[in-house]
Amino acid sequence: MIDKNRSRQMVVLSLGAGVQSSAMAVMSAKGDLPPVDCAIFADTGYEPKGIYTYLNYLSNILPFPIFKVMKGNIKEDMLNAKDTNKFVVAPFFNQHSITGKKGMIRRQCTSEYKIIPIRKKIRELCNIKYGKHFPKDKYVEQWIGISTDEIQRMKPARDKYILNRHPLIEAKMNRQDCLNYMKKEKILLPEKSACICCPFRDDKGWLDMKKNNPEEFADAVEFDKNIRLINKDPDMKNYTHRSCKPLDEVDFDKKDNQLDMFNNECEGMCGV
Repeated sequence: MIDKNRSRQMVVLSLGAGVQSSAMAVMSAKGDLPPVDCAIFADTGYEPKGIYTYLNYLSNILPFPIFKVMKGNIKEDMLNAKDTNKFVVAPFFNQHSITGKKGMIRRQCTSEYKIIPIRKKIRELCNIKYGKHFPKDKYVEQWIGISTDEIQRMKPARDKYILNRHPLIEAKMNRQDCLNYMKKEKILLPEKSACICCPFRDDKGWLDMKKNNPEEFADAVEFDKNIRLINKDPDMKNYTHRSCKPLDEVDFDKKDNQLDMFNNECEGMCGV
């Protein structure tokens, strides 16, 4: 909660270039939501090509600037972790090769590659050097593209000078409402925003990638093989898919497809 005596310095839209955040940006541009000062896209360096294409499309139709920020290439950082001793924590599934026990690695990639780079850019835009105290009498409003069908992802910002706002929830809009709005406004529809290697991708998403983006799927398969080589414990094997099978051996057509795990994703920064 922001003190009423504090003044708003700017309004920033956190843009993932997926359905919800893109709809929110278009609604602001069309006057169906209040204006924003800018949008910020945190690039992990391993997004699907379609996301970069759509981001360029949005840049040409939105009246406010889109700033791109990047901490590094998440794929390269993960695969080089063993050599650099800087392990990137991502929510991969794992299985002990001897006991067969399965688990899931704690997630830190959203914070490192999304939240922190966006936070640094906000401070830069407000002319506050990183590490310096933000003026106590000011705050920044940050829009997050969470819709009513994933309301459980709502969380307050970690920093006291940032107020997270969820305009889609305020407007009582779900993901389908966002799609309908964009169709009505004759706006091209985006794909779901997620890193190529994201373990939160459901089987429908993997199947779509395999059929429609075979090069990206081949990239994901190769990545999936390589992450089994980076664990410090040689008996603990990492996998991209929850079945703990190599990605190219998973039957994505099975009827017991996994749930959309983005609903469990913290901070509301990914998948929107």
